Order: sequence, then C-alpha cells, then structure tokens
Amino acid sequence: MNQGEKEQDYEGSIVVKNRDIPVLANLKYIMVEIQNIEERRLWEYTRVTNITQHLSGMPHGSGNGQKTEDAIIRMMDIEQEHAQKCQEYVSQIKAAKRIINSIQTQSMRTFVNMRYVMGISDVEIRRQIGMSKRGFYRARDAVETAPSMADVRWPEKYILQ
Repeated sequence: MNQGEKEQDYEGSIVVKNRDIPVLANLKYIMVEIQNIEERRLWEYTRVTNITQHLSGMPHGSGNGQKTEDAIIRMMDIEQEHAQKCQEYVSQIKAAKRIINSIQTQSMRTFVNMRYVMGISDVEIRRQIGMSKRGFYRARDAVETAPSMADVRWPEKYILQ
C-alpha cells in the first residue's frame, strides 16, 4: 500500500457501531462554525467602522447612509446566527458530558476525549498516553464496536486485588 492509498482510506466515512461517536465528533465541527461566525462578525464590525469613518470624515465618527444601515443589519444577523450556534453548542456539550461521564474508567475517558472530541492524531495519542500500537487499536476497536460508550469494556493495565 503506497502513501496515496493510506490517505485515501481517511477520505471516506468510517463505519462504527457506537452511536455516541458522531455526537462527540460533532462538537469539533460546531466549534469551527462558531469560530467562523466570530471571524465574520469581526470583519463586519471593521467594515462598519471604516464606512462610518469614511462618511463622517473623522476617526470614530458617526455618519448616515445606506451602506451603514446595511452593514448594521448584517451584523445583527450575524449576532443572531452566533447566538443560535452557541445554544446548539451548549446542548451538544451537555450531551457529550453525559456520554463521557458514562465511561467507566479514567483511562478510557481520556482516550475517547483525545480521539473523538479533540481529534488528536493516533500517533500523538499513543505518545501521550504511552500506548503500544496494538493497545491503541484494541482500545479503538473496543470503542467503535460497542453500541454506546457506557457499554465499552476496556481491560485496565493495573488492577488492584
């Protein structure tokens, strides 16, 4: 298998049985959407400031005109979109928290958080947690084949008797 084939494997969908994984993975996408909205808001604010200064001829002055009104309306729309996306994010965070808290062990919670919420690469997860390649794939398979996070069975490395 060459490098092109390896990259192609990750372009398609990954089929999993665990119904909680898409909920956790969705958090990252909502955060990116909120960040994009915030960047648009900053751009629009800068635009309104520049229009106002241009119309008034003074820094930080105020002016009237159709351009200013249109920009303010767009800013209000962006604010509304931002508020809605933040509400969606809060509800997703609550769902993700319930899922993460349903995981029995701290080591599994850390693994799931790093892989499915934060999107850290497999190699970096293995390095940070100190897992072997085989251990990583066993843990990943245990998570992805379980019906939910609460049903995942992961044998702990150290067990007190």
